Amino acid sequence: MGTLAFKGLAGTAAAGTVATGGFFAWKHVNEPTDVRSRLVWEGQTVADVNKDGVWRAIYLAKHNENGFSAFVSGSNKTEVGPRLKQKCSDLLSVSASDEKYESAYKDAQKWCLKPELTTIEMQFDFEDREFASGDDDFKNLFVLNKETEAFVAAVKSKVDTFTKEIAADTAKDNVKTWCEDIKSKTPEGDDLKNAKAWCTKPASTLNAFMDSQGFKPVSEDGWSSHFAALKSKDNGSSLESDIGASRDNGSTKLKEWCDGKKLGTDQIHTLSENLEKAKVRCFVRK
Repeated sequence: MGTLAFKGLAGTAAAGTVATGGFFAWKHVNEPTDVRSRLVWEGQTVADVNKDGVWRAIYLAKHNENGFSAFVSGSNKTEVGPRLKQKCSDLLSVSASDEKYESAYKDAQKWCLKPELTTIEMQFDFEDREFASGDDDFKNLFVLNKETEAFVAAVKSKVDTFTKEIAADTAKDNVKTWCEDIKSKTPEGDDLKNAKAWCTKPASTLNAFMDSQGFKPVSEDGWSSHFAALKSKDNGSSLESDIGASRDNGSTKLKEWCDGKKLGTDQIHTLSENLEKAKVRCFVRK
């Protein structure tokens, strides 16, 4: 009877292996052979040594606790993350037969497990999602989102002079202010959704951005049909005038217009008022 119960439990546990995000949880009934297997055997959720961001998240959660600086040195998450990852990787692999097993277990239990993700910054690191940082990032975020009313309202709540009409050189600082503020908020609801939409490091070029949205540049043999499709939508008058086309060279002029915008090399914000035009004129659905 006891044997049957044990077999049933073992079968259930074997089917209960779970891997989520940067952490690994595994319930089983086998005797642990090293620190990692002991922790998961106890139902603990162990940080994944194959990922990077989770260790930055642990730093943010733990760096003010007693003993952390003695465990691993460094003054910021970028510096400490890789060191913490290596230290915990070593601890988690210590064999149950090793004389250092118990001390390694205690250290790993304290510093190598999933922390409570209490801020959006921790959540970003946990997901290996990068916050915007440089001036170009914030300028690009501004030009990509300035037509979104909720974005303008959100930034304006922190900087009351912010509008969609201001120059990108001014807007970048306003957007940065809002994103820096949101980092410390609880990672849930609209705050988390908006932070991901408006503060994640954006693509630097329009080619890269459009690729992420499911579009590709018009192919070399596709300009004629693409020009015809665009022309049919507005009778061709404004398009032809804007690209300097005459009756017979529309596709050539359209290609020249797109090539001149350097969509694969220049920052998105350099397009200014041509951004929306470039999205339509220079790309097709994949």
